Amino acid sequence: MTSPLRFQIKQKSTEAAGARCGTFALSQSTPAGTDQQHVKRSIETPGCLMYSQKGAVPHLTPDNLRQQDFGGVNVSLEQILQTDQPGSFTKWPTTSPISQFKDYKFTLSEYLRLQDLIVFCDLRDYSYAAETFRHPTPGAKKLASNTDYHAVLSTPKGIRQLTLEDYLKTVRHYRPDIVVALADSIAESTHPNEKRVRKSLERSIKWLDQILLERAGQDGTIPDRRLEEEKKRRRERKEKKRNAAAIAKAAAGEEQEQEQEQEQEKEQERKQEEEIHIEPIPTEPWTEVGLFAPVGGAHLEESRIWSAQETAKKEGVDGFVIDTLSLSVLEKEARLKHVQTSLDHLPSEKPKLVYGIHAPEDVLEAVAMGIDLFDTSYPFQLTEDGKASLYYYGPRPAGQDKSNSQTLRIINLWDDEHGDKFVPILDGCGCYACKDNKHTRAYINHLLKTHEMLATVLLMGHNMYQYSQFFALVRESIQDGTLQEKTTAFGTTFGKEPVRTLEKHPNQIIVEAALQKRNQRLEGAEEAVVGAIGMGGPSLGASLGASLGATASCSSSSSNAAAATAAVEDVEMEDGTKSKKRHETEADGENDGAKDEVVEKKVKKAAESSSPL
Repeated sequence: MTSPLRFQIKQKSTEAAGARCGTFALSQSTPAGTDQQHVKRSIETPGCLMYSQKGAVPHLTPDNLRQQDFGGVNVSLEQILQTDQPGSFTKWPTTSPISQFKDYKFTLSEYLRLQDLIVFCDLRDYSYAAETFRHPTPGAKKLASNTDYHAVLSTPKGIRQLTLEDYLKTVRHYRPDIVVALADSIAESTHPNEKRVRKSLERSIKWLDQILLERAGQDGTIPDRRLEEEKKRRRERKEKKRNAAAIAKAAAGEEQEQEQEQEQEKEQERKQEEEIHIEPIPTEPWTEVGLFAPVGGAHLEESRIWSAQETAKKEGVDGFVIDTLSLSVLEKEARLKHVQTSLDHLPSEKPKLVYGIHAPEDVLEAVAMGIDLFDTSYPFQLTEDGKASLYYYGPRPAGQDKSNSQTLRIINLWDDEHGDKFVPILDGCGCYACKDNKHTRAYINHLLKTHEMLATVLLMGHNMYQYSQFFALVRESIQDGTLQEKTTAFGTTFGKEPVRTLEKHPNQIIVEAALQKRNQRLEGAEEAVVGAIGMGGPSLGASLGASLGATASCSSSSSNAAAATAAVEDVEMEDGTKSKKRHETEADGENDGAKDEVVEKKVKKAAESSSPL
């Protein structure tokens, strides 16, 4: 079967045995229906798929998204699959509702407005799952184990059991550019035993075989339906036997009972000899969808070798996803060792993707081993923490001496020291935030402390740009034979990535506490309005007035969310007298200010005057 994917290795490294440069592209027929082929999107490897949540790249608008130098988006099925799907797919249009794309089928790319990017659809958000493994929430429920009939997903609406049949229906309607085969990934334990690992691999290989049949236009559900038919017949035989025994006992004839038992035994033998014939369900191939196969084995070397060898035998697999979820709690060196074990038994001509390895120095080691694709969860994590990338690969870029004179890897823009630094995040950076000194560190520090979403938009754009530049320079070093030299220099300059914790910056804690308090006041005001509407009568106006006053109060206090202490100062009035002016702060948020009290009194008075006598 012809694959819709094209992976071309342009050049292999002369220093690292596995490192190589290539192009990962998608080839599709033109909408006019001719035989002409064209490459719609491509990813230079080693490269990245953009990390997404619920089908959207966090913090980036569509125009910002397309300014990034990445050719694909990683979408997790558990985050976008609706509770009524695949049942509600019957309501989906067959072609794009947009006139300029009317000749295209309505696919996941059309649905998410990502027609110009490779949409890579996997079962779970493995980067997020790995973080929950490393930092488990106390009291959080663990996912149940998968079974022979379904995989367990953690969706926004709760736990869902996804059967192979539902998976196949979803793929046929979504039609992503690339899909990862349904697999029994071990998500319920960080230290699975050998029996659990073996079962997960056998189950994953079985599902992969069935998916390959479906992709080729054959019915892959026959084994499951045959098993169900066998169970059904077994239940029927047992039921007949119980009924016959009850009849014989009621007749109280021992001889009759013996004859009945003999007859039942003969009938059972005849049933067992009968061949169960399952009629195939007509299907059509989905050859325009690429297929990646997961390679697992957890922390057991023999299991990883078996998984890689068995998966490599399957024809029709376009690439491989190396499982690292079950390795999340291991040290970096141990994780990379197990990844290398899997790579040693996979064909070199096909692309490999890995999750959970994203810090620059870890990426460099994985690239040297032969990994081609990663995801951009690293820039996202930095952005969530309010941090900006300053690292570089190779010689120091021109113009960075001033802002990165201490060779810092990252800076935290929540720090107060950036409040008066009117310089770009990184001199010489070509991202939207830094170019032409449009947005300074001081401005982004202000945006963070006022909880403006523009802060994360600018930070995400910068971190994504730096990550893309890093990969571009890595590809360049492979081509010119300086990978090992520059990798060693990078480690000497920047050292190792600090272990990420879930601790928040003190300034971030203050801002979030103020926002939480404001939200509680707003909720209280809303409840009062609802209650007043329900009561009606004379109390309606007064209650509404009080609610509006509370809303005005919290609006005033929220504007001072970044303050840390209360202060009282003398203010000279126009008539020469002096008055005390109190500044609202988070530490003293109970006093809503004299101005808010005046507003509240006026609103109450107006409400009372309008109330019926």
